[in-house]
Amino acid sequence: MGGVRQDKAAARGQSDPGICSGTPVASIDAAPRRLLILSDIRFLRESLAEVLARDGAFTISGSAATLAEALAVSRAAAPHATLIDAVFPDGLAAARQRGTLSPQTPVVALTVAETEVNVIAWADAGIFGYVPRSTALDELVGFLCDIVRGEQTCSTRVVAGLLRWISRSSRADARALPQARPPTLTGREEQVVRLISGGLSNKEIARRLNIGLATTKSHVHNLLPKLELDRPGQVAQWSRDHGWPPRGEP
Repeated sequence: MGGVRQDKAAARGQSDPGICSGTPVASIDAAPRRLLILSDIRFLRESLAEVLARDGAFTISGSAATLAEALAVSRAAAPHATLIDAVFPDGLAAARQRGTLSPQTPVVALTVAETEVNVIAWADAGIFGYVPRSTALDELVGFLCDIVRGEQTCSTRVVAGLLRWISRSSRADARALPQARPPTLTGREEQVVRLISGGLSNKEIARRLNIGLATTKSHVHNLLPKLELDRPGQVAQWSRDHGWPPRGEP
């Protein structure tokens, strides 16, 4: 999803430092965008289709009440985006299967309860953007235009939650890295990494390994670029982040 905007009405059409643009799907100014609406509520499907059809920015490829219908419409009409009602029973599953529902097109969640938990759940499902429940009907087209351009309006609370989620995910990814020795390190360099991580100085490492101080410094100098580090002081943190050396190794 894209960035943050605090005052949507005031910001539309103006430069706003609060917007962080994502990767736009395509320019919506050149031609109307074809949309598929997925909801098991007939009134909602028909109302959305009527409202969006009145605006020149979008056309409705079709609507669907089930995943099977959505798949059939996607194959026949090749929509540019799929709009999924957030209360649809299989909405999150449909978002995760967007490659099947609408190949190479974004998924936008409609009527999302704008809480940290809900937004993160939909983001994790792979949506391109979301329309909160609080969006007024006369703002809907503009909101969708923003999302297709790669922009997203979020409350500051939701943005903070998303940042925390990204941070937690990044740390989890680092912990999940293969617990194997870096293949480019020599045996001696591995020993030096372990000793640096244990808090030993270059002199202490030289004595422990029974090598000269200049040789120790040379090993440190050579291993830093292999670990993509700038300073010896970063080695211990690198070892913790990568869970290295693997458990069971000396």
